Amino acid sequence: MKKTVIAPLILLMAVFFAWFFYSNSLTYKIQKNAFAKKCTVNIAVIKDGRVWTANNKKVPLMSVFKYFVALKVLDKIEKENLSINDKILVTEDMIIKNTYSPMLKKYNKTPFSLTISDLTKYMVSQSDNNATDILLSYVGGISKVQEYLNNIGFSDIHISADEKMMEADIKNQYINQSTPLDVIRLMKMMHESSILSKASIAFLDKIMMETITGEDKLKAGLPKGTVFGHKTGMSSRKPDGIRIAENDAGFVILPNGEIYYIAVFVSESKMSDKENTALIAQISKIVYEHFAKLK
Repeated sequence: MKKTVIAPLILLMAVFFAWFFYSNSLTYKIQKNAFAKKCTVNIAVIKDGRVWTANNKKVPLMSVFKYFVALKVLDKIEKENLSINDKILVTEDMIIKNTYSPMLKKYNKTPFSLTISDLTKYMVSQSDNNATDILLSYVGGISKVQEYLNNIGFSDIHISADEKMMEADIKNQYINQSTPLDVIRLMKMMHESSILSKASIAFLDKIMMETITGEDKLKAGLPKGTVFGHKTGMSSRKPDGIRIAENDAGFVILPNGEIYYIAVFVSESKMSDKENTALIAQISKIVYEHFAKLK
Protein backbone atom coordinates (compact mmCIF):
# COMPACT_ATOMS: atom_id res chain seq x y z
CA MET A 1 0.00 0.00 0.00
CA LYS A 2 2.81 2.36 0.96
CA LYS A 3 4.64 1.67 -2.32
CA THR A 4 1.45 2.43 -4.23
CA VAL A 5 1.20 5.85 -2.55
CA ILE A 6 4.91 6.75 -2.53
CA ALA A 7 5.63 6.07 -6.20
CA PRO A 8 3.07 8.60 -7.56
CA LEU A 9 4.21 11.08 -4.88
CA ILE A 10 7.84 10.81 -6.00
CA LEU A 11 6.77 11.21 -9.61
CA LEU A 12 4.69 14.26 -8.71
CA MET A 13 7.62 15.82 -6.84
CA ALA A 14 9.95 15.12 -9.75
CA VAL A 15 7.54 16.82 -12.16
CA PHE A 16 7.19 19.77 -9.78
CA PHE A 17 10.93 20.30 -9.42
CA ALA A 18 11.48 19.83 -13.16
CA TRP A 19 8.85 22.48 -13.87
CA PHE A 20 10.26 24.76 -11.16
CA PHE A 21 13.76 24.70 -12.63
CA TYR A 22 12.49 24.98 -16.22
CA SER A 23 10.21 27.92 -15.40
CA ASN A 24 13.21 29.72 -13.90
CA SER A 25 15.47 28.88 -16.85
CA LEU A 26 16.40 31.37 -19.53
CA THR A 27 14.99 29.03 -22.18
CA TYR A 28 11.53 29.27 -20.64
CA LYS A 29 11.81 33.02 -20.13
CA ILE A 30 12.71 33.84 -23.72
CA GLN A 31 10.35 31.30 -25.28
CA LYS A 32 7.51 32.72 -23.19
CA ASN A 33 8.10 36.07 -24.91
CA ALA A 34 8.75 34.64 -28.37
CA PHE A 35 5.16 33.89 -29.24
CA ALA A 36 3.52 37.25 -29.78
CA LYS A 37 0.16 37.15 -31.54
CA LYS A 38 0.84 39.85 -34.11
CA CYS A 39 4.44 39.08 -35.10
CA THR A 40 7.17 36.46 -35.06
CA VAL A 41 9.93 36.98 -32.50
CA ASN A 42 13.28 35.37 -33.28
CA ILE A 43 15.72 35.27 -30.36
CA ALA A 44 19.25 34.03 -29.76
CA VAL A 45 21.55 34.40 -26.76
CA ILE A 46 25.10 33.14 -26.19
CA LYS A 47 27.05 33.19 -22.94
CA ASP A 48 29.99 31.09 -21.78
CA GLY A 49 29.58 28.72 -24.71
CA ARG A 50 25.90 28.06 -23.94
CA VAL A 51 23.19 28.89 -26.46
CA TRP A 52 19.54 29.79 -25.94
CA THR A 53 17.16 30.29 -28.88
CA ALA A 54 13.52 30.73 -29.77
CA ASN A 55 12.28 30.72 -33.37
CA ASN A 56 15.84 30.65 -34.67
CA LYS A 57 14.84 30.97 -38.32
CA LYS A 58 16.26 32.91 -41.26
CA VAL A 59 14.63 36.32 -41.42
CA PRO A 60 15.37 39.65 -43.15
CA LEU A 61 18.36 41.42 -41.61
CA MET A 62 17.80 44.97 -42.78
CA SER A 63 20.62 47.25 -41.53
CA VAL A 64 22.10 44.55 -39.30
CA PHE A 65 23.87 43.47 -42.51
CA LYS A 66 26.01 46.61 -42.24
CA TYR A 67 27.97 44.84 -39.51
CA PHE A 68 29.12 42.33 -42.14
CA VAL A 69 30.03 45.15 -44.53
CA ALA A 70 32.18 46.69 -41.79
CA LEU A 71 33.98 43.36 -41.31
CA LYS A 72 34.78 43.18 -45.02
CA VAL A 73 36.01 46.80 -45.06
CA LEU A 74 38.40 46.06 -42.19
CA ASP A 75 39.47 42.80 -43.84
CA LYS A 76 40.34 44.64 -47.08
CA ILE A 77 42.34 47.28 -45.20
CA GLU A 78 44.38 44.66 -43.36
CA LYS A 79 45.01 42.34 -46.30
CA GLU A 80 45.93 45.11 -48.73
CA ASN A 81 47.97 47.07 -46.18
CA LEU A 82 45.76 50.15 -46.56
CA SER A 83 44.82 52.77 -43.98
CA ILE A 84 41.48 53.39 -42.34
CA ASN A 85 42.35 57.07 -42.70
CA ASP A 86 42.49 56.86 -46.50
CA LYS A 87 39.89 59.08 -48.12
CA ILE A 88 37.14 58.38 -50.64
CA LEU A 89 35.89 61.10 -52.95
CA VAL A 90 32.08 61.05 -52.86
CA THR A 91 30.49 62.25 -56.09
CA GLU A 92 26.89 62.90 -57.11
CA ASP A 93 26.51 59.58 -58.94
CA MET A 94 27.35 57.69 -55.70
CA ILE A 95 24.43 59.19 -53.79
CA ILE A 96 20.95 57.69 -53.29
CA LYS A 97 18.39 60.45 -53.00
CA ASN A 98 15.52 60.22 -50.52
CA THR A 99 17.11 57.57 -48.32
CA TYR A 100 18.12 57.59 -44.66
CA SER A 101 21.46 59.39 -44.66
CA PRO A 102 22.62 61.57 -41.73
CA MET A 103 25.88 61.98 -43.65
CA LEU A 104 24.12 64.02 -46.34
CA LYS A 105 22.66 66.38 -43.78
CA LYS A 106 26.20 67.42 -42.93
CA TYR A 107 27.72 67.06 -46.40
CA ASN A 108 24.89 68.21 -48.64
CA LYS A 109 26.99 69.27 -51.61
CA THR A 110 29.04 66.93 -53.76
CA PRO A 111 31.85 66.26 -54.27
CA PHE A 112 33.26 65.80 -50.77
CA SER A 113 35.85 63.49 -49.23
CA LEU A 114 35.56 61.31 -46.14
CA THR A 115 37.95 58.82 -44.57
CA ILE A 116 37.14 55.11 -44.52
CA SER A 117 36.95 55.48 -40.75
CA ASP A 118 34.31 58.21 -40.92
CA LEU A 119 32.26 56.37 -43.55
CA THR A 120 32.32 53.21 -41.42
CA LYS A 121 31.23 55.19 -38.36
CA TYR A 122 28.33 56.66 -40.34
CA MET A 123 27.37 53.18 -41.56
CA VAL A 124 27.47 51.45 -38.16
CA SER A 125 26.83 54.12 -35.52
CA GLN A 126 24.20 56.02 -37.51
CA SER A 127 23.14 53.30 -39.97
CA ASP A 128 23.69 55.59 -42.95
CA ASN A 129 22.50 54.03 -46.21
CA ASN A 130 24.67 56.10 -48.53
CA ALA A 131 27.81 55.40 -46.51
CA THR A 132 26.96 51.71 -46.78
CA ASP A 133 26.76 51.61 -50.57
CA ILE A 134 29.89 53.75 -50.90
CA LEU A 135 31.78 51.25 -48.76
CA LEU A 136 30.29 48.35 -50.71
CA SER A 137 31.76 49.88 -53.87
CA TYR A 138 35.07 50.28 -52.03
CA VAL A 139 35.29 46.55 -51.22
CA GLY A 140 34.25 45.50 -54.74
CA GLY A 141 30.50 45.04 -54.36
CA ILE A 142 28.03 43.13 -52.25
CA SER A 143 29.27 39.79 -53.62
CA LYS A 144 32.61 40.38 -51.89
CA VAL A 145 30.82 40.54 -48.53
CA GLN A 146 29.13 37.19 -49.21
CA GLU A 147 32.45 35.74 -50.34
CA TYR A 148 34.06 36.90 -47.10
CA LEU A 149 31.29 35.33 -45.00
CA ASN A 150 31.65 32.06 -46.93
CA ASN A 151 35.40 32.02 -46.36
CA ILE A 152 35.11 32.41 -42.59
CA GLY A 153 32.46 29.70 -42.25
CA PHE A 154 29.19 31.64 -42.39
CA SER A 155 27.79 30.69 -45.79
CA ASP A 156 24.30 30.27 -44.28
CA ILE A 157 24.12 34.05 -43.95
CA HIS A 158 22.81 35.33 -47.27
CA ILE A 159 23.81 38.83 -48.44
CA SER A 160 23.17 40.03 -52.00
CA ALA A 161 21.14 43.26 -51.84
CA ASP A 162 22.66 46.69 -51.35
CA GLU A 163 20.77 49.75 -50.13
CA LYS A 164 19.98 50.94 -53.64
CA MET A 165 18.28 47.61 -54.41
CA MET A 166 16.29 47.67 -51.19
CA GLU A 167 15.18 51.24 -51.83
CA ALA A 168 14.05 50.35 -55.36
CA ASP A 169 11.61 47.59 -54.36
CA ILE A 170 10.31 46.68 -50.92
CA LYS A 171 10.41 42.99 -51.92
CA ASN A 172 14.20 43.27 -52.01
CA GLN A 173 14.18 43.92 -48.27
CA TYR A 174 13.63 40.17 -47.89
CA ILE A 175 16.87 39.25 -49.70
CA ASN A 176 19.52 39.66 -46.99
CA GLN A 177 18.75 37.00 -44.40
CA SER A 178 20.21 35.19 -41.40
CA THR A 179 19.17 33.46 -38.24
CA PRO A 180 19.70 35.57 -35.13
CA LEU A 181 22.04 32.88 -33.81
CA ASP A 182 24.42 33.10 -36.78
CA VAL A 183 24.70 36.87 -36.35
CA ILE A 184 25.83 36.65 -32.73
CA ARG A 185 27.93 33.55 -33.37
CA LEU A 186 29.88 35.71 -35.81
CA MET A 187 30.17 38.57 -33.32
CA LYS A 188 31.47 36.16 -30.68
CA MET A 189 33.95 34.58 -33.10
CA MET A 190 35.31 38.00 -34.04
CA HIS A 191 35.99 38.75 -30.38
CA GLU A 192 37.68 35.41 -29.74
CA SER A 193 39.60 34.74 -32.97
CA SER A 194 42.44 36.40 -34.85
CA ILE A 195 40.58 36.72 -38.15
CA LEU A 196 40.85 40.48 -37.75
CA SER A 197 43.45 42.33 -35.69
CA LYS A 198 42.73 43.47 -32.15
CA ALA A 199 42.93 47.07 -33.38
CA SER A 200 40.24 46.47 -36.01
CA ILE A 201 37.93 44.74 -33.54
CA ALA A 202 38.48 47.50 -30.98
CA PHE A 203 37.52 50.08 -33.62
CA LEU A 204 34.39 48.13 -34.58
CA ASP A 205 33.40 47.58 -30.94
CA LYS A 206 33.80 51.30 -30.28
CA ILE A 207 31.53 52.41 -33.11
CA MET A 208 28.98 49.75 -32.16
CA MET A 209 29.00 51.13 -28.61
CA GLU A 210 28.49 54.61 -30.10
CA THR A 211 25.38 53.52 -32.03
CA ILE A 212 22.63 56.14 -31.76
CA THR A 213 19.89 54.21 -33.57
CA GLY A 214 17.47 51.92 -31.74
CA GLU A 215 17.89 53.34 -28.25
CA ASP A 216 14.39 52.00 -27.51
CA LYS A 217 15.34 48.42 -28.43
CA LEU A 218 17.93 46.23 -26.64
CA LYS A 219 19.52 49.22 -24.94
CA ALA A 220 16.23 50.24 -23.30
CA GLY A 221 16.17 46.94 -21.41
CA LEU A 222 19.61 47.44 -19.87
CA PRO A 223 20.57 49.37 -16.74
CA LYS A 224 21.89 52.85 -17.45
CA GLY A 225 25.63 52.83 -18.04
CA THR A 226 25.82 49.20 -19.19
CA VAL A 227 28.67 48.60 -21.65
CA PHE A 228 26.86 47.59 -24.79
CA GLY A 229 27.56 47.52 -28.53
CA HIS A 230 25.01 46.73 -31.22
CA LYS A 231 23.73 47.05 -34.77
CA THR A 232 20.09 47.76 -35.42
CA GLY A 233 17.85 47.30 -38.44
CA MET A 234 14.35 48.31 -39.48
CA SER A 235 12.39 47.66 -42.66
CA SER A 236 9.71 49.63 -44.40
CA ARG A 237 6.06 48.72 -43.89
CA LYS A 238 4.28 46.86 -46.66
CA PRO A 239 1.08 48.27 -48.19
CA ASP A 240 -0.92 46.15 -45.74
CA GLY A 241 0.86 47.86 -42.84
CA ILE A 242 3.07 44.91 -41.85
CA ARG A 243 6.59 45.81 -40.72
CA ILE A 244 8.90 43.28 -42.39
CA ALA A 245 11.58 43.50 -39.71
CA GLU A 246 12.56 45.32 -36.53
CA ASN A 247 15.97 44.03 -35.41
CA ASP A 248 18.76 44.50 -32.91
CA ALA A 249 21.89 42.42 -32.25
CA GLY A 250 24.92 43.01 -30.11
CA PHE A 251 27.07 42.26 -27.08
CA VAL A 252 26.59 43.18 -23.42
CA ILE A 253 29.30 43.35 -20.78
CA LEU A 254 28.07 42.59 -17.26
CA PRO A 255 29.43 44.45 -14.20
CA ASN A 256 31.69 41.49 -13.41
CA GLY A 257 33.28 41.69 -16.87
CA GLU A 258 31.50 38.68 -18.35
CA ILE A 259 30.05 39.10 -21.82
CA TYR A 260 26.97 37.77 -23.54
CA TYR A 261 25.61 38.16 -27.05
CA ILE A 262 21.98 38.72 -27.91
CA ALA A 263 19.88 39.14 -31.05
CA VAL A 264 16.16 39.83 -31.15
CA PHE A 265 14.57 40.02 -34.60
CA VAL A 266 10.85 40.87 -34.79
CA SER A 267 9.45 39.92 -38.19
CA GLU A 268 6.18 40.29 -40.09
CA SER A 269 4.75 42.49 -37.37
CA LYS A 270 1.26 43.92 -37.34
CA MET A 271 2.10 45.82 -34.17
CA SER A 272 3.02 49.49 -33.88
CA ASP A 273 6.68 50.55 -33.88
CA LYS A 274 6.38 51.34 -30.18
CA GLU A 275 5.08 47.84 -29.47
CA ASN A 276 7.84 46.24 -31.56
CA THR A 277 10.66 48.08 -29.81
CA ALA A 278 9.08 47.60 -26.37
CA LEU A 279 9.02 43.83 -27.00
CA ILE A 280 12.73 43.83 -27.90
CA ALA A 281 13.51 45.91 -24.79
CA GLN A 282 11.48 43.55 -22.60
CA ILE A 283 13.41 40.51 -23.81
CA SER A 284 16.70 42.36 -23.34
CA LYS A 285 15.72 43.17 -19.74
CA ILE A 286 14.78 39.55 -19.01
CA VAL A 287 18.09 38.24 -20.33
CA TYR A 288 20.20 40.82 -18.48
CA GLU A 289 18.42 40.26 -15.17
CA HIS A 290 18.74 36.49 -15.55
CA PHE A 291 22.52 36.70 -15.93
CA ALA A 292 22.89 39.45 -13.31
CA LYS A 293 21.23 37.17 -10.70
CA LEU A 294 23.74 34.41 -11.43
CA LYS A 295 26.72 36.52 -10.35
